[in-house]
Amino acid sequence: MGLPLSPPIKPQLALTRKALPEGEEWAYEPKLDGFRAIVFVDGDDFYVQSRGGKELRRYFPELSFSPGRWVLDGELVIRDGDGNLEFDALQERIHPAQSRIELLSKEIPVNYVVFDLLAEGDEPLLETPLAERRRRLEAIAARAGLELTPLTPEPEAAERWLRSGEGVMAKQLDAAYEPGKRRGMAKVKRERTIECV
Repeated sequence: MGLPLSPPIKPQLALTRKALPEGEEWAYEPKLDGFRAIVFVDGDDFYVQSRGGKELRRYFPELSFSPGRWVLDGELVIRDGDGNLEFDALQERIHPAQSRIELLSKEIPVNYVVFDLLAEGDEPLLETPLAERRRRLEAIAARAGLELTPLTPEPEAAERWLRSGEGVMAKQLDAAYEPGKRRGMAKVKRERTIECV
Protein backbone atom coordinates (compact mmCIF):
# COMPACT_ATOMS: atom_id res chain seq x y z
CA MET A 1 0.00 0.00 0.00
CA GLY A 2 1.19 3.51 -0.79
CA LEU A 3 -0.79 5.52 1.76
CA PRO A 4 0.76 8.29 3.88
CA LEU A 5 -0.03 6.28 7.05
CA SER A 6 0.71 2.58 7.55
CA PRO A 7 -0.61 0.00 10.00
CA PRO A 8 -0.48 -0.39 12.86
CA ILE A 9 -1.82 2.94 14.11
CA LYS A 10 -2.97 3.25 17.69
CA PRO A 11 -6.48 4.69 17.79
CA GLN A 12 -7.13 7.92 19.65
CA LEU A 13 -8.83 7.14 22.95
CA ALA A 14 -11.36 8.90 25.20
CA LEU A 15 -11.36 9.89 28.83
CA THR A 16 -14.36 8.61 30.78
CA ARG A 17 -16.59 11.29 32.28
CA LYS A 18 -19.73 11.16 34.42
CA ALA A 19 -21.45 14.04 32.60
CA LEU A 20 -21.40 15.49 29.09
CA PRO A 21 -18.87 18.27 28.54
CA GLU A 22 -20.61 21.32 27.09
CA GLY A 23 -19.54 24.32 25.07
CA GLU A 24 -19.20 25.46 21.46
CA GLU A 25 -16.00 23.42 21.01
CA TRP A 26 -17.82 20.08 21.58
CA ALA A 27 -19.81 17.83 19.26
CA TYR A 28 -21.46 14.53 20.11
CA GLU A 29 -22.02 11.13 18.54
CA PRO A 30 -23.63 7.95 19.87
CA LYS A 31 -21.25 5.43 21.42
CA LEU A 32 -21.25 2.21 19.38
CA ASP A 33 -21.00 -1.27 20.89
CA GLY A 34 -18.65 -2.97 18.45
CA PHE A 35 -15.02 -3.55 17.52
CA ARG A 36 -12.91 -0.46 16.91
CA ALA A 37 -11.22 -0.74 13.52
CA ILE A 38 -8.92 1.43 11.44
CA VAL A 39 -9.32 0.73 7.73
CA PHE A 40 -6.64 1.51 5.13
CA VAL A 41 -8.12 1.74 1.60
CA ASP A 42 -5.68 1.96 -1.32
CA GLY A 43 -7.33 1.56 -4.71
CA ASP A 44 -9.21 -1.76 -4.71
CA ASP A 45 -7.20 -3.12 -1.76
CA PHE A 46 -7.92 -2.58 1.91
CA TYR A 47 -6.57 -3.60 5.29
CA VAL A 48 -8.64 -3.77 8.51
CA GLN A 49 -6.74 -3.20 11.76
CA SER A 50 -8.08 -3.89 15.27
CA ARG A 51 -7.69 -1.50 18.20
CA GLY A 52 -4.75 -3.65 19.33
CA GLY A 53 -3.06 -3.56 15.91
CA LYS A 54 -4.09 -7.01 14.65
CA GLU A 55 -5.34 -7.73 11.11
CA LEU A 56 -9.11 -8.41 11.06
CA ARG A 57 -10.04 -8.67 7.39
CA ARG A 58 -10.03 -12.50 7.25
CA TYR A 59 -12.80 -12.65 9.88
CA PHE A 60 -15.12 -10.37 7.89
CA PRO A 61 -15.03 -11.46 4.21
CA GLU A 62 -18.31 -9.64 3.53
CA LEU A 63 -16.67 -6.23 4.01
CA SER A 64 -16.02 -4.17 0.89
CA PHE A 65 -15.02 -0.57 0.20
CA SER A 66 -15.29 1.61 -2.88
CA PRO A 67 -11.92 2.23 -4.54
CA GLY A 68 -10.09 5.21 -3.11
CA ARG A 69 -7.15 6.27 -0.97
CA TRP A 70 -8.16 6.87 2.64
CA VAL A 71 -7.43 5.85 6.20
CA LEU A 72 -10.65 5.61 8.20
CA ASP A 73 -11.42 5.17 11.90
CA GLY A 74 -14.68 3.54 12.88
CA GLU A 75 -16.46 0.60 14.43
CA LEU A 76 -17.40 -2.86 13.18
CA VAL A 77 -20.97 -3.60 14.32
CA ILE A 78 -23.67 -6.24 13.92
CA ARG A 79 -27.34 -5.25 14.13
CA ASP A 80 -30.37 -7.39 14.90
CA GLY A 81 -33.63 -7.24 12.91
CA ASP A 82 -34.70 -4.09 14.81
CA GLY A 83 -31.40 -2.30 14.23
CA ASN A 84 -30.06 -2.82 17.76
CA LEU A 85 -26.35 -3.51 18.12
CA GLU A 86 -25.43 -7.09 19.03
CA PHE A 87 -21.97 -7.22 20.59
CA ASP A 88 -22.25 -10.91 21.50
CA ALA A 89 -22.90 -11.80 17.85
CA LEU A 90 -19.83 -9.79 16.88
CA GLN A 91 -17.65 -11.78 19.28
CA GLU A 92 -18.83 -15.00 17.62
CA ARG A 93 -17.30 -13.79 14.36
CA ILE A 94 -13.71 -14.21 15.60
CA HIS A 95 -13.33 -17.90 14.83
CA PRO A 96 -10.29 -19.98 13.76
CA ALA A 97 -12.14 -22.11 11.16
CA GLN A 98 -12.46 -20.48 7.74
CA SER A 99 -15.62 -22.51 6.97
CA ARG A 100 -17.28 -21.10 10.11
CA ILE A 101 -16.16 -17.57 9.21
CA GLU A 102 -17.74 -17.92 5.75
CA LEU A 103 -21.02 -19.23 7.23
CA LEU A 104 -21.27 -16.49 9.87
CA SER A 105 -20.48 -13.79 7.30
CA LYS A 106 -23.78 -14.72 5.62
CA GLU A 107 -25.85 -15.36 8.77
CA ILE A 108 -24.74 -12.35 10.84
CA PRO A 109 -22.97 -9.87 8.53
CA VAL A 110 -20.97 -6.99 9.91
CA ASN A 111 -21.22 -3.30 8.99
CA TYR A 112 -18.47 -0.70 9.24
CA VAL A 113 -19.58 2.63 10.69
CA VAL A 114 -17.06 5.45 10.18
CA PHE A 115 -16.46 8.41 12.47
CA ASP A 116 -13.05 9.83 11.53
CA LEU A 117 -10.68 10.36 8.60
CA LEU A 118 -6.93 10.02 9.26
CA ALA A 119 -5.62 10.42 5.71
CA GLU A 120 -6.92 11.26 2.25
CA GLY A 121 -4.86 10.63 -0.89
CA ASP A 122 -1.23 11.47 -0.06
CA GLU A 123 -2.20 13.78 2.80
CA PRO A 124 -2.02 12.67 6.45
CA LEU A 125 -4.69 14.46 8.51
CA LEU A 126 -3.60 13.70 12.09
CA GLU A 127 -2.78 17.39 12.76
CA THR A 128 -5.97 18.63 11.08
CA PRO A 129 -8.80 19.73 13.45
CA LEU A 130 -11.71 17.29 13.79
CA ALA A 131 -14.20 19.75 12.23
CA GLU A 132 -12.19 19.75 8.96
CA ARG A 133 -11.58 15.98 9.05
CA ARG A 134 -15.30 15.42 9.49
CA ARG A 135 -16.20 17.77 6.61
CA ARG A 136 -13.85 15.86 4.31
CA LEU A 137 -15.11 12.51 5.61
CA GLU A 138 -18.72 13.48 4.83
CA ALA A 139 -17.74 14.30 1.22
CA ILE A 140 -15.96 10.93 0.86
CA ALA A 141 -18.88 9.06 2.46
CA ALA A 142 -21.33 10.60 -0.01
CA ARG A 143 -19.20 9.39 -2.95
CA ALA A 144 -18.13 6.02 -1.54
CA GLY A 145 -21.32 4.91 0.22
CA LEU A 146 -19.81 4.83 3.70
CA GLU A 147 -22.06 4.71 6.76
CA LEU A 148 -21.26 7.60 9.12
CA THR A 149 -22.07 8.05 12.78
CA PRO A 150 -24.36 11.02 13.37
CA LEU A 151 -22.45 14.00 14.80
CA THR A 152 -24.21 16.99 16.36
CA PRO A 153 -23.29 20.09 18.38
CA GLU A 154 -26.62 19.78 20.25
CA PRO A 155 -26.35 18.52 23.87
CA GLU A 156 -30.09 17.69 23.79
CA ALA A 157 -29.51 15.04 21.10
CA ALA A 158 -26.62 13.64 23.15
CA GLU A 159 -28.88 13.41 26.21
CA ARG A 160 -31.37 11.35 24.18
CA TRP A 161 -28.59 8.96 23.14
CA LEU A 162 -27.54 8.69 26.79
CA ARG A 163 -31.05 7.60 27.76
CA SER A 164 -31.52 5.08 24.94
CA GLY A 165 -28.14 3.75 23.81
CA GLU A 166 -24.74 2.68 25.08
CA GLY A 167 -23.64 6.24 25.77
CA VAL A 168 -22.13 9.25 24.03
CA MET A 169 -18.76 10.20 22.63
CA ALA A 170 -18.01 13.92 23.03
CA LYS A 171 -15.33 15.29 20.71
CA GLN A 172 -13.55 18.63 20.57
CA LEU A 173 -14.01 20.10 17.10
CA ASP A 174 -10.61 21.82 17.15
CA ALA A 175 -8.69 18.73 18.31
CA ALA A 176 -6.02 16.94 16.32
CA TYR A 177 -6.03 13.12 16.10
CA GLU A 178 -3.46 11.85 18.60
CA PRO A 179 -2.87 8.09 18.24
CA GLY A 180 -2.90 6.29 21.57
CA LYS A 181 -3.62 9.47 23.56
CA ARG A 182 -6.64 10.25 25.71
CA ARG A 183 -7.12 13.84 24.56
CA GLY A 184 -9.81 15.64 22.61
CA MET A 185 -12.47 12.99 23.33
CA ALA A 186 -14.68 12.08 26.29
CA LYS A 187 -16.81 8.99 26.78
CA VAL A 188 -20.01 9.16 28.84
CA LYS A 189 -21.60 5.77 29.41
CA ARG A 190 -25.29 5.23 29.94
CA GLU A 191 -25.99 4.47 33.58
CA ARG A 192 -28.56 1.79 34.21
CA THR A 193 -30.22 1.66 37.61
CA ILE A 194 -32.48 -0.84 39.28
CA GLU A 195 -34.53 -0.56 42.45
CA CYS A 196 -34.23 -3.52 44.80
CA VAL A 197 -36.04 -4.45 48.00
